[in-house]
Amino acid sequence: MAKHHGNHGDHGAVDPYSLEGLVQRHENRQLLLQRLSSVRQQIKDLEREVQDLEQTVQGLPYLRRSLPDQLQAGGQVNRLAAAAAGGVALPLAVGIMHPLDTVRTTMQATAGRGFSEAVKALGSKGVARGFGLSFAWASPQGAIRMASYETSKDQLLDKFSAKSFGIAVSAVVADFASSVIKVPRELITQRMQTGQYSSSWTAFRSILRQDGVGGLFTGYLSTASRDTPFMVLLFFSYEQFKAWKIRLTFADDVPSQLLAPMKPWSDAETVLWGGISGALAAWLTTPFDVIKTRVMTATQALTFGDALRSVATTGATGLFAGAGARSAWWFCVSSVFFGTYERLRSSFQQKLEE
Repeated sequence: MAKHHGNHGDHGAVDPYSLEGLVQRHENRQLLLQRLSSVRQQIKDLEREVQDLEQTVQGLPYLRRSLPDQLQAGGQVNRLAAAAAGGVALPLAVGIMHPLDTVRTTMQATAGRGFSEAVKALGSKGVARGFGLSFAWASPQGAIRMASYETSKDQLLDKFSAKSFGIAVSAVVADFASSVIKVPRELITQRMQTGQYSSSWTAFRSILRQDGVGGLFTGYLSTASRDTPFMVLLFFSYEQFKAWKIRLTFADDVPSQLLAPMKPWSDAETVLWGGISGALAAWLTTPFDVIKTRVMTATQALTFGDALRSVATTGATGLFAGAGARSAWWFCVSSVFFGTYERLRSSFQQKLEE
């Protein structure tokens, strides 16, 4: 009897190296792979839900509404609200920091001139050159840029598995859309800042008379080479800061807390994140800005290649001329811009939804 049980046990065990054992191992592996694939899909679904939640909260950062209301709204930003907020925020930011921008332009246009030398050369009146036109034209530029950015982001974020790529493309689209205002604005402003013209109207007529409408877009290539990486860095870092804050805010919250009225971040945090994003993007793209300034302020036609070779011969000092002033300028501009934009956008959107 014992022998019978022993034989039965021997027959029950499958030799792992036999044909039957190999088939069984293969079936077990397939089962495990199916389960692993199912777990991976569940993780992807969960990540997508988290991203959708982050996008929803990011879209309406200042509205004191419950999360279900925000989810029902879809987190989408009204284009008119974005345009109105951008049209106010950009001229306000640019206007406040215009004197520092004039100093930066003077430093880059004249090789070897330091900050203190540029300030002395300009004087109290010189730092205000080009203020009127820069302030006025910044309004349509800001409106077009932010309406285009929010529209592109709403349309593109769901098209890419990597949200960062959608943000980058949206930033580039917004910049090119607003360049129809931005390039002539910067061209005339910088020529006034360097003392080539005494008024914006004189500059406008002179450029049209000498080079036609195309002359208003002198330096377009150099501006695009600067602003494409700049806008990607600016908006990507700013959106990333917001996403990190959301994750930290909700990391330890239970569902009941998540559904309560909330305000994920403060005005001070928006100002800080906007400033850091602007300063970082400004510093890294300074060489492109130096080239753009040389092209726009040259008294004779200067190509992108000629400006690049001229700047390259000066080494790192020339490539990063005015980097400190530019980074400080963009820190302040971005702080004022994003703080004002986020607040006005949510306020305008509330009015439009009522």
